Amino acid sequence: MVTIGIPNGLFYYEYSSMWKEFFEKLGLHVLISQDTNKRTMDTGVKYCNNETCLPVKIFHGHVASLKDKADYIFIPRYHSTSKDEYTCPQICGLPDMTAANLGCKHKILEAKINMDVHPEETKESLIEMAKTLKIRPSKVIEAFYEVYDKYLQSKTEENITDLKRVDVNKGKLLLLGHPYMIYDNYLSMRLIEKLKKRNIEVFTPKDFTHEIKRKNAYPFQGKKFWNIGFELLGSAFTSVKDKKVKGIIYLSPFACGLDAFIMEFIELRIKAKCRNVPMLKLTVDEHTGEGGFDTRLEAFIDMIGV
Repeated sequence: MVTIGIPNGLFYYEYSSMWKEFFEKLGLHVLISQDTNKRTMDTGVKYCNNETCLPVKIFHGHVASLKDKADYIFIPRYHSTSKDEYTCPQICGLPDMTAANLGCKHKILEAKINMDVHPEETKESLIEMAKTLKIRPSKVIEAFYEVYDKYLQSKTEENITDLKRVDVNKGKLLLLGHPYMIYDNYLSMRLIEKLKKRNIEVFTPKDFTHEIKRKNAYPFQGKKFWNIGFELLGSAFTSVKDKKVKGIIYLSPFACGLDAFIMEFIELRIKAKCRNVPMLKLTVDEHTGEGGFDTRLEAFIDMIGV
């Protein structure tokens, strides 16, 4: 049986179940790399230059761990995830970058996702994938649209978390960042776990509906923007309306150009139009020590009194 390796990084935290189900519908075995650890990071750093952000370096480490275990490594080329929404340039070029850095071009399996300008590219890439896997193209296309429609339906059915529910025993914080930052326990240094141990209720962009986040993503509603920008701006400006939210923590990888813009937009907007909500920016790279990270976190929690 053909084995498809799926790296446990970047897009994995948003689309993993969709792609896993897709390949299993085609009768293929799916192998997911282990959770991120120091070895993953050190391996990825070795293959990437200094300008590459930490999550992409770690992604390279996950791919390297699968090279000799899978027949193909699946790396989708996300260009646009929906109308007017675009991804980071490094994610757009991820299949090429990974193949060049690790020398495994023949093992890369990709699907092109460009839902804004050229949605037909997805179908074309699926036909190419079918040829590579020696599977009937109609079967591959049918399987993709079945799991993709299911994914879109799950996004539509999300219920907004009730930020106003009362729990007198807990403080509330909004945690912002790319999904692969805040949900990767190694990259985030178990940040969510640490906050919950302090009896703090943690909200993330997943707790808000797609529509609410787009509606409140000032000043880019209806404009072309990064999809993660809509997620983070919309979540920030939705949550600060609730006075029970005592602060915002923004977790970012060093040298992320998108975050540099988005953090500034959030900070300026909150100061100008909203109540003064304290905001902690935590930036991490491969040299960040957990001791200093925890010290800043504890000082922030003590300051806002949650």
